[in-house]
Amino acid sequence: MAINLQKINIKFYLAENAVPSPEEAFRIFSQWIPLTTDEILIDVADYRHVARGPKTVLVGHGANYTFDNSDGRYGLLYGCKIGTQGSNAARLRAAFAASLKACVRLEQAENTVSKPRFVGAEAVITINDRLHAANSEATLEQIRADLESVLDDLYAGAPTQIEREGDARQRFTVRVRVEGDFETADLLANLAASGAGAGA
Repeated sequence: MAINLQKINIKFYLAENAVPSPEEAFRIFSQWIPLTTDEILIDVADYRHVARGPKTVLVGHGANYTFDNSDGRYGLLYGCKIGTQGSNAARLRAAFAASLKACVRLEQAENTVSKPRFVGAEAVITINDRLHAANSEATLEQIRADLESVLDDLYAGAPTQIEREGDARQRFTVRVRVEGDFETADLLANLAASGAGAGA
């Protein structure tokens, strides 16, 4: 049976010298709520007491945006929560576009102490649906062609490395790496140029 990818999560990492504090992330996320018109953002939750996990969560109707260090590295984690239409490739493209749009927005936030900056050459993709996407090589092979197609547009043809992580007890997760420096704004533009950013 073909895999129906839903609940796609994507994390881009912050450069180590450009990480905002949870308090700063909370302030920035709070400012987004009344200014965002293309999706419904509801509230900001503070998880600073969690030693290793989500620190600040911007809760939305269709997706959450999390200032996260669950894997020991700070980054912005986008998590789609609702069912989406289209092919698996289209869903991956939309998730990447939404994730990168938030990264660019965080980088462009005014009056920040940290001057957030993301490392575009690495991303982690997690499918938050163990029932339909087991963490196995079989799942990776079923989605590989769609994922490689999206990554080819995202990185403008630069060779990418795709590595599955974890075991069957965990959610399906792959880490993507590419050689070189890639700004998030350029990656978002690459998706838009390929038609991927439409409607994201």
